[in-house]
Amino acid sequence: MIVVAVAAVLLWITPTRQTSSAQDAPKPAQPPLISRGYTDAPAGTAVVAGDPAGGNVLVELRIKDGQKVKKDEVIAVLSNHNRADVSLRMIEADLEKLEQSYETVLKGTRVTEIKLQEATLKSSIEQNKLDALQRARSGKPPDVRELEATIADQALERQKARLELMKTSLKNDLTQTELDLENARARVESARRTREDALVRSPLDGVVVQIFSRQGERVSPAGIAKIVDMSKLRVLADVDELHVGRLKPGGKVDVTFRGNNEVYKGTIERIAPTVKRMQRVEPDGGSSTDARVVQVEIVMDDPASIPPVLGRETRVTFL
Repeated sequence: MIVVAVAAVLLWITPTRQTSSAQDAPKPAQPPLISRGYTDAPAGTAVVAGDPAGGNVLVELRIKDGQKVKKDEVIAVLSNHNRADVSLRMIEADLEKLEQSYETVLKGTRVTEIKLQEATLKSSIEQNKLDALQRARSGKPPDVRELEATIADQALERQKARLELMKTSLKNDLTQTELDLENARARVESARRTREDALVRSPLDGVVVQIFSRQGERVSPAGIAKIVDMSKLRVLADVDELHVGRLKPGGKVDVTFRGNNEVYKGTIERIAPTVKRMQRVEPDGGSSTDARVVQVEIVMDDPASIPPVLGRETRVTFL
């Protein structure tokens, strides 16, 4: 009986140890996730089109394919520019004349005239006091002295009235001219905006990668040119939605470019929140199948080291 019991215990223990050992064994590592991609700069791409108010014909094109441009650099001129430029110059000349008149005449000559009139009035008041003393001491009849005093007072009042009229007139003229100046400056700004509408400027620092319109032609519906900031170059890879759970922002990747075996390091910057459908062609060139993929955006750890080429095919290994 003792032998039978020992055998039963051994039979129970042995399968348990085997099961435990199987559970403790490490799971086989998943093969690396590899995907195809291409280079693009979605956040650094601008299609430049002229303002319709500037004209619909390209009279001057200042760029060529592959040229580097700076932000706010004029890259093209539209057909309304010459007329707008002449109009602006005329309005600026009118404003300059008005400003000169305001400073020279209203705040110069007219102010000086008022100061002279004030000095004259002050002198007349003192002279009137002196004449009043002399009349009081003279032997002229009272009615004559009274008449002379009345005439002197009337002359003094006329001078005061003239001075007040000059001051009021200057004040009114200054107010009206200041309004005219404000309106003239507004017209100048409007004319400058009109001329600016005819100048096409680059919205960013970048490289001209495609030109849609040529000099002398009407501006294409597609715009004038496409400019790309190559410092924002990214790798966009399509990953099957079944494997998206293995990825997360900040994950590391290895990138190789077609025709180049050098490996570049990168980091997952963004995983698209939506799934897109695409046709996947089988490697043997046979029938294509539907695939549901998620776009993954990758930023290179050393952006300056990668070739600044758009649409270059890449092979991405997610680590």
